[in-house]
Amino acid sequence: MIITLITHRFGDIYEEIEAKIRSLSISQLNELAIAQLSFTSLEDLINWLNESEN
Repeated sequence: MIITLITHRFGDIYEEIEAKIRSLSISQLNELAIAQLSFTSLEDLINWLNESEN
């Protein structure tokens, strides 16, 4: 569902980004669901994913 929301908002995303999203835990997906509401660009998503890896 998160991928659908993001692609609806920002268009197609790179396979690498989709793979990172699919590898997130349930709690991380919940955090992303909330965080993506404030994203204004795909760059915001990429930054969030990079921060979640650390």
